Amino acid sequence: MTGRPKLQSALLGLTPFVALVLIWQVAPSVFSYPAYMLPTVSEVGRRFIELTLNGELARSVGASLLRLAAAFVVGNLIAIPLGVLLAMNARVSRIVMPVAVFLQAVAGIAWAPLAVLWFGLGNTAVTFLVVNSVFFSSFYNAISGVRSIPPVLWRAVRSLGASPWQVVRELVLPGAMVQLLLGLRTSLALGWRALVAAELIIGTNGIGFLMMDATKWYGTDTIICGIVVIGVLWLAVDRFVFAAIERNTVRRWGMVNDN
Repeated sequence: MTGRPKLQSALLGLTPFVALVLIWQVAPSVFSYPAYMLPTVSEVGRRFIELTLNGELARSVGASLLRLAAAFVVGNLIAIPLGVLLAMNARVSRIVMPVAVFLQAVAGIAWAPLAVLWFGLGNTAVTFLVVNSVFFSSFYNAISGVRSIPPVLWRAVRSLGASPWQVVRELVLPGAMVQLLLGLRTSLALGWRALVAAELIIGTNGIGFLMMDATKWYGTDTIICGIVVIGVLWLAVDRFVFAAIERNTVRRWGMVNDN
């Protein structure tokens, strides 16, 4: 997609956000509510500039992104190889899959009480919750991806005398790639949510902590700034990281399409 169609697509994507801002702008003249409940667009804009100039926003975002990146790498370095290894044995995968489904369902913030008991309040507990979310999401998708490979392909590569490493390289990774990429994208999204939620509840810094701290003095403008930053950061990662990876792998290989 290039030129005019790409521009039209971008403008179309911006339309809902523009409409939302317009509704927000006219809301005070239509509804009656205390000023602290929903500050105006200009007030939030001024607060965003203040947080940017004094460095508070950059410090908070930096702390959150660093924690997320570390948890994402650690969680996936363990989850994907382990999930692939277990799923390569059909009998083991059948046993493990229900456990993976269960743990994926309760991953993340549901572990917060235990995290506090084990690690106390602070960054260690927050990081544990994010790694937990990332790990179980990628673990489940790795197993699911390998199990989705047709049995006939397994028999074919083994009949050709492929070594275990060749099976992984020539069959497992290409065959499970769509699900593995889905796992990476989902794990980052769930990790991002768990991170913000954990910072809101038990964190001592980061974007979530900044938002929760603002509630002490009814800083709704700061809270909305945080919400916008969280959404924009995720859109940027999804657009410029995962969409690019998908475009250069599974879409180029014809494994998925836009239909």
